[in-house]
Amino acid sequence: MAVTWEHRCVLWALASAGFTAYVINAYFINDATWLCRVAAGFLAILGTLSSVTAFHISTLRCSESHTLKTLLLQYILFQVATLATPFSLYKLKKLWKEPRKAQEKFLLKLISRDADTEYGRRYLTGIQSLQDFRDKHPLTKYDHYQDYFQRLADGEKNVCVAAKVDRFGISSGTTGKGKLIPMVFNDSGLGLVVVLQAVGSSPIQKMAGLYCKPAQKFTKSGLPIAPAVFVPDNSSLAKFMVSTLLNSPFSAFQISTDFEATYVHLLFALTDKNVCTFSAPFASQVYRAFSMLEDEQDMFLEDLSTGRINPRLNIDAETRRSLDAALEANPARAHELRAEFARGFVGILGRIWPHLNCFVTADISGYVQKLKAKYTKGSRLYSFAYGCTEGLVCYNLWMDGRPPQYVLSPSTNLTEFIPEDLSEEANPKTLFLDEIEVGKRYEIVITTVSGFYRYRMGDVVEVVGFHDNCPVIQVKYRTGELLNLRSEKIDKLVVNNAIQESLTSWQGATLVEWTCAESPLMYGDAEHVDFDMLYLLFIELESVDGFRLSEEQKSLFDQSLRKQHEFYDHYRQVGTICEARVMIVRPGSFKKLQDFIIATSTASYNLFKMPKKLRTKATLDLMMKCVVDV
Repeated sequence: MAVTWEHRCVLWALASAGFTAYVINAYFINDATWLCRVAAGFLAILGTLSSVTAFHISTLRCSESHTLKTLLLQYILFQVATLATPFSLYKLKKLWKEPRKAQEKFLLKLISRDADTEYGRRYLTGIQSLQDFRDKHPLTKYDHYQDYFQRLADGEKNVCVAAKVDRFGISSGTTGKGKLIPMVFNDSGLGLVVVLQAVGSSPIQKMAGLYCKPAQKFTKSGLPIAPAVFVPDNSSLAKFMVSTLLNSPFSAFQISTDFEATYVHLLFALTDKNVCTFSAPFASQVYRAFSMLEDEQDMFLEDLSTGRINPRLNIDAETRRSLDAALEANPARAHELRAEFARGFVGILGRIWPHLNCFVTADISGYVQKLKAKYTKGSRLYSFAYGCTEGLVCYNLWMDGRPPQYVLSPSTNLTEFIPEDLSEEANPKTLFLDEIEVGKRYEIVITTVSGFYRYRMGDVVEVVGFHDNCPVIQVKYRTGELLNLRSEKIDKLVVNNAIQESLTSWQGATLVEWTCAESPLMYGDAEHVDFDMLYLLFIELESVDGFRLSEEQKSLFDQSLRKQHEFYDHYRQVGTICEARVMIVRPGSFKKLQDFIIATSTASYNLFKMPKKLRTKATLDLMMKCVVDV
């Protein structure tokens, strides 16, 4: 029988209780000097605290990968956080009841901070209220800040952000060129609340997740440039948090190849039956990880049984030695997992981690639906926040199964809303959060501590309700991913719905991934070339020998699109847009597209979002070469 932390803590508690009883008997019941009694009283208090703590820990579900040090650190950290949570919630409720007041206070504090910078003197002078701000400061996009941020990165002082810049972020780059963004951290305490909600009841269960080390660069001033999700190599705080809270050793966070990083993090997660959450930035990464587990299950089980990392993996010698030292042979756990794998992979997440509170991720490309149908069936999804590298916008307070929705954080950023029908205008009127309506859609405009003022994010959201007096939103689409040949403006949700409807008639077809392009992109800058205006849909299906779609089956996508979108149907009727062309690509094509985008842009594996609309001829040409069924 294996000795668990429950057994150890019971022994610890008994030993502490025995020591405390001895001290009381020796120095309080028997005659002793007052100095001895003071010392004995102090020891008795410590012994009692030790005994109570140990008994409490013994009743909790615990990750067996803990050391005594990390066990106590995580226990203390979460006890302190739990005590602080009511105070954080009290302050937040006040903010949610008067969100406009909180927004104005945030804005004026931010303007005061940056007033003496070059940017402040040019754009922020004379602004003393939200109304002044809306009237006097222009709406902006990234090119408005590009020169300011570059000069800041080069080390120039007093340019635009009069606060400590911890590092520079780089946007994902999957929907356009990556943007250099100063990272200034600020939290209202709401982050603490939602993390505790995700972790669940036990403060000593570890968390598991996926991470691939991004290529790191530095500014001229020496600050690191990295994506929003980033674990720095030389940060003692990062090492402390990883060793205390996460299941993977710190050396696993040094792996920079996607397959190896995913494999190693998943392997260490499998060692711990008591994982409380499994997380990745995007659902597509979770799906790929469990597809890997299904395909490479024998390799996982072998490594778990022997306590070494498989030699076939491309991992440098130093990192491999560190990983091997951290991985203990566990044949019993491997036997347990082998039995679960033999039962199939439907609902495997909840079977290999029966005490999992939730899996934490954001839905991209409809992967959550695929996960729920197979690997995570029966497990709870939690998308804890909505934001971007430019700034975190809002948090999800609900874990009751409803679609992810988020309440704004009025004291950490200022949010304005452009009505959806005005989003094509260069300088449309905006609304504040007490001026918007439930059921309406708006393009988001944010002002953040990172130096963005009235910045158009490009995301369109729908207001689904209010929490106290603060809006609750659902994310709908990005303006840049609209298909728009003739001003019809079809968003990716409509395209995905048309694909899903078509799949019901494509017997034997299981969707892996999709993306679209507009036909003019095929011809680049070529002049005097006549071509049809149409959509190109690239679809990867799970490999089935001999599977082909007939032209009639392919036309179902265009028919569904016409049925769902009135303007598209109109343009099809009058002939100004031709029938959409559906093209099947060979298995692995979207992995090639991902690798190509990462190799030629600032995108990283951690924050990669498969673009639903191809924007460059190079990516379109790559996908055209992958077509196997036209």
